[in-house]
Amino acid sequence: MIDPIRTLRAAVARALEEPLVRGKGGSWLVACSGGPDSTALLDALEALGHLTLHVAAVDHGLRPEAAAEAAAVVAAAEGRGLTATLLRVTVDGRSMAAARRARYDALAAEAHRIGAGVLATGRTATDQAETLLDRLVRGAGSRGLGAMAPLRRMDAALWLARPLLSVAHTEVEAYVAARGLAVVRDPTNGDVHYRRSRLRHEVLPLLRRERPDLDRALAETAARLRGDADALDAVAAESAARLIAADGSLDAGGLDALPEAIFARVVARASGLTLGSVHVAALKRLCGDRRGTRSLDLPSQIVAERRYDRLSFGARATKEAPPVTAEVAVSSSGIYLLDRMSIAISSQLYESLGAAPLVLRFARAGDRTSAGKVQDLLVNRKVPRPERARLPVLARGKQVVWIEGVRLTGKIDSNHAS
Repeated sequence: MIDPIRTLRAAVARALEEPLVRGKGGSWLVACSGGPDSTALLDALEALGHLTLHVAAVDHGLRPEAAAEAAAVVAAAEGRGLTATLLRVTVDGRSMAAARRARYDALAAEAHRIGAGVLATGRTATDQAETLLDRLVRGAGSRGLGAMAPLRRMDAALWLARPLLSVAHTEVEAYVAARGLAVVRDPTNGDVHYRRSRLRHEVLPLLRRERPDLDRALAETAARLRGDADALDAVAAESAARLIAADGSLDAGGLDALPEAIFARVVARASGLTLGSVHVAALKRLCGDRRGTRSLDLPSQIVAERRYDRLSFGARATKEAPPVTAEVAVSSSGIYLLDRMSIAISSQLYESLGAAPLVLRFARAGDRTSAGKVQDLLVNRKVPRPERARLPVLARGKQVVWIEGVRLTGKIDSNHAS
């Protein structure tokens, strides 16, 4: 006959022996709501005997009974000889996500206050199964489908541990009954207004009919997906180091050659964004065609710009600058001011261009040289599009006779054009 007490405590002991967890002893803060999962976790951790435990109960202020329940958790912990704190938080809205953010912020602050290096929560394999399905419904990738890690760093001084992540909720209930532990039941867990509750009470029971050990199986699937995501992230980090230049731009050709899973991670790292499949595919097309200069609007006011074979990310301009229409008549050599730019016209250049009238201005659509369209010339010289509208030229009407920095025949020249 299976002993629920020995089974659960053995699972917690194994979790604490995992390489990532081993050595993170000392002071632990245990988040306890008074529900079955967190109460069983606290009881099992105390039974191990080698950890210094502190308890925190959070009152979200969302139910009238919550304050009394949190106070009861504190009293029960103190009855065990443990230090305990009641944390009251203000939730911005009534969503589960808002409550979770407020709870973890308060718990992290309390852990820092008491000097705990680990915050432990009672998430189980059943919670893991719900998380995986919830993210699958939302369309997450392998990282998201990896769901909750048994241990992750919250900040430089604090780790978040979930020692029950291999234990199904039914095993927790059996432990609670065998130990005779007093627990509370949160009625919001049964409120099918929330999608997670619908998955818990309507979808998962149907799936368990096909596979009774579904919770544990999905938890194992999530673990494998986390491993896959970790391996892909490592390859992406190596690719990013190879493709990202000192100025932050990326080699578009090298990016385009990457497998899509690596490509998506590299551009996410470079842009600082979590990108969906639509934007990843659009970026892939942007890198595939390296003619001229193209840009792509991304979420969070970020724009991707490919200038020939270089891809860069930056903040989207809030307002386009109006076109500059300034013109300066040039009747001799000298230094001329064009829209706050100082342009030097040497005597050699002025004499080589023939008689006035000459006008100094910026390049415009429709401009031509004796060899053809200015636009074609600049494209052939691979002058990036954003720079073309700010190139000073000397012209007679629409006939351009000089472009600063660009020879009208030959290659780009940093001094003058002829």
